[in-house]
Amino acid sequence: MSLIVKPIFPIPVGFDIFEQDLKPKQKNFIMNLEKTSNLGNLTSKDRYLSKQKILSNLVEFFTNSINTYFKELYQPKYNVNLRITQMWANYSEKNQWHHPHEHPNSFISAVFYLNCTNDLDNITFIKKEYQQLQVYSENFNQYNSPDWVFPVKENLLLIFPSNLTHKVETVKNDKPRVSISMNTFPVGILGEDSNCTECILK
Repeated sequence: MSLIVKPIFPIPVGFDIFEQDLKPKQKNFIMNLEKTSNLGNLTSKDRYLSKQKILSNLVEFFTNSINTYFKELYQPKYNVNLRITQMWANYSEKNQWHHPHEHPNSFISAVFYLNCTNDLDNITFIKKEYQQLQVYSENFNQYNSPDWVFPVKENLLLIFPSNLTHKVETVKNDKPRVSISMNTFPVGILGEDSNCTECILK
């Protein structure tokens, strides 16, 4: 019998496409938001974009997609959903970048690509666990890679655990890279009364 290797406890990254046409007024609204400096790039001053009525169809898509991801992965026994808490825009011009970071006080996070160079722009996820032994690999795979790069394109929504470290390398294209990031938190019943672990979030 040949050796068989199976992954356990994998890190799930979800992909979804917004198939409607983004309205020009929506894109203009996001592109022209008041901005503030971030480490390596800019973000919108408004960190609660999910409350903007002009983006309501996008927010509905984000919420539905994130909850589909959550329910397919976790198969919740009781009534629980994820609600968007904060949502903001990121702006990266040529020679700018987005520093490695996670999303505290959030369960599942997501990023939507509004403006980018399709399949040339990308996002990098980083494995930050302690490496007991450092073995240099000749070929990389999902087991030995210290990071993983996904190409991105416009209208793509990426969904991932909020504690997963990620970054954006220096933008080398002339086309500005604009994305919308969001955090979520559960609403409903977590744990179980009989186990003294119940937590009801409203």
